[in-house]
Amino acid sequence: MSVATTRVGSRAAAPRAQAVKGRSRGSAALLFLTPFAILYLLLWAVPIVSGLFLSTTDVNVADGTGGFVGLDNYLGLAGDSDFRAAFGHTLLFVVLNVPILIAVGLILALVLNRDLSGRNLLRAAFVSPYLLPGAAVALIWNLVLNPVNGSLNTVLEKVGLPAQQWLTEPGQAMGAVVLLTLWWRVGFPLLILLAALQDIPKPLYEAARIDGASAWQQFRYVTLPGIAPVLGLVILLRLIDSFKVFEQVYLLTAGGPSGSTRVVLQMLYETGFRDFRTGYAAAIGWVLALVILLVAIVQQVLTRRAAGHG
Repeated sequence: MSVATTRVGSRAAAPRAQAVKGRSRGSAALLFLTPFAILYLLLWAVPIVSGLFLSTTDVNVADGTGGFVGLDNYLGLAGDSDFRAAFGHTLLFVVLNVPILIAVGLILALVLNRDLSGRNLLRAAFVSPYLLPGAAVALIWNLVLNPVNGSLNTVLEKVGLPAQQWLTEPGQAMGAVVLLTLWWRVGFPLLILLAALQDIPKPLYEAARIDGASAWQQFRYVTLPGIAPVLGLVILLRLIDSFKVFEQVYLLTAGGPSGSTRVVLQMLYETGFRDFRTGYAAAIGWVLALVILLVAIVQQVLTRRAAGHG
């Protein structure tokens, strides 16, 4: 009887011991997570809440004047022709930059995924510009695109083509920015897509060739489905990055000529740090953030529908 009682008691005590052990692990995890959570709130949540409140004021940081104005800043943006123009330039950059960047990155990834001599050297050549700071990139491309003695115009003249006013012609300046960004940023989609291509099992291609699939059919039915999730992620990241374009535009053209390349973040910078209209600048930032969020949601929905349909 005592032996049976002891066994029952030990069995009953086991769950209690496990519960106590689980609670102690939970307490330890909470203890380790608390410093990060506090730092996260201080560096992320607090600035976001402060920025949202700031966007409802007309505070001037130069003299400290201003107060609460509610939604006046947002209503002002709705009728602001400068903001509409800056947003249009940003949208034009996104429409031009993202498809070209993804297409060139994918083509380069497909080429460099083959067994080529000097493959590692080519990878380094395409990826290394991505590591450069924006100031260095702008300096390099100012020398390349200089309308007087730039190296690109020199090449055009040697092959019998007329020199172009890359940075001083409104119809060409945005194209110059897109070209610069392609050279600078193509290394990121190249690396990510190359890694995705290398994860596709080789037997799938062998089976497709045995079934008589052409190169295009192998790409469509093996390669694209294999890299689809990664491709969707790369598109999303490039969309976000393109909407936040500022550095290369500001350093290369300063928004010119005639404001043809002035983007939203440049307007935000000038409004907040040149004109000291901090509340209005915060409202510009929030509108841009909401647009990026909306575009990201739409992109994810379309990607999931395409994956489900496929």
